Amino acid sequence: MPYDEMWRIYSEAKKDPSPLTARKMREVANYCIIDALRCQELLVKLSQINDYREVTSIAHVSLFDSHYRANGMKVRNLLGAYSFKRDMVFNSRVCENIEKRKYPGAYVFPPEKGIETRRHVMGLDFASLYPSLIMAYNLSPDKIILTHDEAKIAEKNRNILHKIEFPFNNCTIQAWSVRHDNKFEKKGLYPVVLEDLSNKRLELKACLAPLGKKRQHLGKII
Repeated sequence: MPYDEMWRIYSEAKKDPSPLTARKMREVANYCIIDALRCQELLVKLSQINDYREVTSIAHVSLFDSHYRANGMKVRNLLGAYSFKRDMVFNSRVCENIEKRKYPGAYVFPPEKGIETRRHVMGLDFASLYPSLIMAYNLSPDKIILTHDEAKIAEKNRNILHKIEFPFNNCTIQAWSVRHDNKFEKKGLYPVVLEDLSNKRLELKACLAPLGKKRQHLGKII
């Protein structure tokens, strides 16, 4: 039912109540009930509610926050939960001096359309690339060194450092990350969280693997 027709029926029923307008208002009410029910059925069919419940369980947030809050809030809350387990305290206040200038990025150009037959073409999954880099190079605020003096002290303490260098604002920014050497006690907060989430994902996929095609069939039925 078009919304302008609903408004017309409502206006007529308000100005001149009659058995005819009452019958039309019942049609509008029935349409609104079905419309609301379809939204709920769509959420159930797409398993959206279960997905949000899993997010609340993992990120330690309320079901309301999982629906209406941004992902940054959920990530921050998850990091806070893990930092509490590691006896760490972090400040969630927003810095007043926020850098507004942008970091240099890669040049993106439109690809040439067609089929490549001379060389092999591979797809690069950036969604998993960034977490992999964070885990590999131990990129975490608690494992980042910003000064040369602290870097020298860390090297004297037999820590292996990974140098980070990039241009920004007409100068070169330098920092170092402490390599974890596959030792848990050396891993930063971010890599620990990502590894834990990755392990949970692998466990879930292993549990769903025996279902195979049956899982897809059940998904279509639900």
